[in-house]
Amino acid sequence: MPLLFANRFLVPLPSIWLLGVAAAATLACGLLAYGLLRLVLPRSAAEARASLRDGFLGPFAWLLATFTALAAAITPALWSSSPSPLGQIGRSLVRLAAPDTSGAIVEIDPRSAYRIAFPRLRPQEIRELVFQSDGPLIVRTPQPTEGLLAKVPEIELGAASPWSWKRSTGTPNPFLGQRSVLEVRNLGEVPARLRVTWWLAPEQPEVAILPATFAVLATVVLLYTVFRLAARKTAAVAAATNKEAIGQPVFPVALILGCCLLVLFIVLPYNTFGEDVKMFKDSGLTLVKVLALLVVAWTASVAVAEEVEGRTALTVLSKPLRRWQFLLGKFAGLTLIALLVFLVLGSVLLAGTNFKVVYDARENSQTDPLWQACTAEMTTLVPGLALGLMETIVLASISLAVSTRLGMVANLVVCFTVYTLGHLLPLIVQSSVGRNEIVRFFGRLLATILPVLEHFTVEAAVMRSVPVPWGYLGWAAVYAALYAAVALLVAYVLFQDRDLA
Repeated sequence: MPLLFANRFLVPLPSIWLLGVAAAATLACGLLAYGLLRLVLPRSAAEARASLRDGFLGPFAWLLATFTALAAAITPALWSSSPSPLGQIGRSLVRLAAPDTSGAIVEIDPRSAYRIAFPRLRPQEIRELVFQSDGPLIVRTPQPTEGLLAKVPEIELGAASPWSWKRSTGTPNPFLGQRSVLEVRNLGEVPARLRVTWWLAPEQPEVAILPATFAVLATVVLLYTVFRLAARKTAAVAAATNKEAIGQPVFPVALILGCCLLVLFIVLPYNTFGEDVKMFKDSGLTLVKVLALLVVAWTASVAVAEEVEGRTALTVLSKPLRRWQFLLGKFAGLTLIALLVFLVLGSVLLAGTNFKVVYDARENSQTDPLWQACTAEMTTLVPGLALGLMETIVLASISLAVSTRLGMVANLVVCFTVYTLGHLLPLIVQSSVGRNEIVRFFGRLLATILPVLEHFTVEAAVMRSVPVPWGYLGWAAVYAALYAAVALLVAYVLFQDRDLA
């Protein structure tokens, strides 16, 4: 029983280990860049060190360090497990970095049979395979199975009849076992040439989450660095907003509450007849979005409305800082704090999905899933988290515009009203069809003024593990950027003639 429990506990760990290695790589690149700065530009290195206390980069670095520590703690357990997944992961990462498209040509004498081995060709890595011949050949792929030769179908080749196999078709791999061996027989009276062409791919394509995660984390650091260097005044306002948000009680309460609820959701019975993993993902995405919206709306009220009422904004704007820079800095700070909430709670949600897959299989007396299945379920959450962040950024721009004129309570009410109506807009517009002119007018008016937040809702696709096209994410990002720009323009108009004295 302890061994069985240990094996089940180890199943989700490779996915978390991959995320931890990506975080460690990002942290190592950051430290390397800092070391180079200390040698070349000591003043810039001092500024980079000071940026760790600006409210975003510091917590972000702690998040990377936490996942790095998790990866270091998990490594001995994965290394000592039997069979260890680290070997498969290492080979797959090497193949991911260096895909192979190669082949071989073998000449077969007439009325002869050859047994040919391909040492470089691993059956688990074959993505596509093609056999071609300039003469009549019989090809089969036997492998020893318990001392006997496995019976496999024979492949008849001719000058005009090549044979091909693709992994994507779902048909069985022509090679059995761990080695690539062919038995070839020439039926003709003249020598024939057999050309074998293969395209190799990673044995475990799920390892692609490691470079993808590293690319995302490194891009966040790079963009934040460019933002601080290119817009120093705006970045200073954003840093102050981040510090103020983290110092508010709502921020740690939202993170602690979110983490506790996400852990509770793992063991919570949904009574969905085997669909508990889907309900977990749906509930987790909604929880992360709502908590991020709460933090953003609260921060917007504190960072703008209370500063105006307390005349702190007057002191800030008395310096060489324009009002549009002040608002843009506040919006950048809200965006960064929303990103921080999504990174923290999203990481917990991704890790919880891995454990939920194993827990659900155990509760339904099913065979223990492989770590690849856990990783596949986890990766389906990424588009939902990305779209949820876009939705929160749109609502952050609305909250910022409202906070230029109204206080905290009114801001929270407006934001959550817009959140509710934004998700109901398609239903409102559809239900207004066939009604009188006044009902149709108000339905179209709401659809014109308010953001259609259903564009950012892909929970149905996430629950069914349907991949979300990259094009859809791109157009959603364009829509979010355009609406946020309009909301910021409205905020500037409302704030431009606001009497700060």
